[in-house]
Amino acid sequence: MNRLIAVVLVLATCLPLPWTNADEPDASRLRQHVTKLASSEFQGRREAGAIKARSYLIDEFTKLGLQPLFGGSFTQNVTGKGPEDVIGVNLGARIIGSDPSQADHWVILGAHYDHLGRQGALIYPGADDNASGVAMMLEVARTIARSPVKPRRSIAFVGFDLEERGPKGEFGLRGSQFFARNPPMALDKIALFVTADMIGRSLGGVLETTAFVLGSEHEPEVRPWINKAAEGKPVKLALLGSDMLVIDRSDYGPFRSRKIPYLFFTTGESPVYHSPLDVPETIDYPKLEAISRIIAGIVREALDGPVVPVWSAVPDYPLAEAVAVRDVLQTLLFHKEAFAIGGYQIALMNQTIKTIDEIERRGTMTSAERTRIARTAQVIMFTVF
Repeated sequence: MNRLIAVVLVLATCLPLPWTNADEPDASRLRQHVTKLASSEFQGRREAGAIKARSYLIDEFTKLGLQPLFGGSFTQNVTGKGPEDVIGVNLGARIIGSDPSQADHWVILGAHYDHLGRQGALIYPGADDNASGVAMMLEVARTIARSPVKPRRSIAFVGFDLEERGPKGEFGLRGSQFFARNPPMALDKIALFVTADMIGRSLGGVLETTAFVLGSEHEPEVRPWINKAAEGKPVKLALLGSDMLVIDRSDYGPFRSRKIPYLFFTTGESPVYHSPLDVPETIDYPKLEAISRIIAGIVREALDGPVVPVWSAVPDYPLAEAVAVRDVLQTLLFHKEAFAIGGYQIALMNQTIKTIDEIERRGTMTSAERTRIARTAQVIMFTVF
């Protein structure tokens, strides 16, 4: 009996375990994806470059052995005025859950793959915006597809088109809006939508270790997942309500408006945002790796955990959100000359910092205080960046 136990133990140590370190998103692979997608070959991922990007993603999905999401196809035509008016193409792959009682519940991990293309002789590579998010999605897909243990719930990996702008330069989000209107699964079976847009740099070029997470105000039960996934990572996560930025700023918007639980990850607008200088060489790959690993951990919890998030119509704003805003304001004030921050903004920021100090001291925050903090954040976003 003792010999049999010993043999079993030896064999067990040789078998791969679910979600081991070897399954984590890897900086070198993330760099390869970003470098490829933001190369001159992809022409800023519009028009002919967008076609190349689609081929690249489909090839990656195929190599991972993923199934097409849209019936028998990896593509979903985004149409305008009619079915023949194709204005863009969404891409999607899937892994069906292994638990028959949970397989009809879905987690969606998405990222927009389009960017600004060419403007005259200039190419806008879009390394951070949003080759970084696409690289994250592909790496998380790899870790789940290669795992010896399949997820209980189903997962879709989606590349959205036309996030930046429509075909005539109009407001974007056209790909994610179309997907939400024409989903390949029942909307009420989407347990969690996760997306990332610009996760390879830092807000203003100064918040070097900070990443922002929006959406937990509507599903506060995911915060322990976030904390667990971030434990030991060299990134400071700041929980923010979605109203701290422009509402529906990225592809989470169509899901938020349909009351689907969502999380949106971003490091914010860097000094090279929407410029030809958004190149692969200046991406912070260790930071991108850390954020990708955090997202992977959250996605795994949503896929295999005992419960799925439930949408809360009444937002829950934790004190940690106010503290995160204070940290941002203090950092910006430290660099006020570089940002040319004016007297009005400085006074507003200092007053808000005092308010948050008082909130932290007493351990409670009123709705009026939270409204003032959100307005300050909006003003600073509009006037400083």
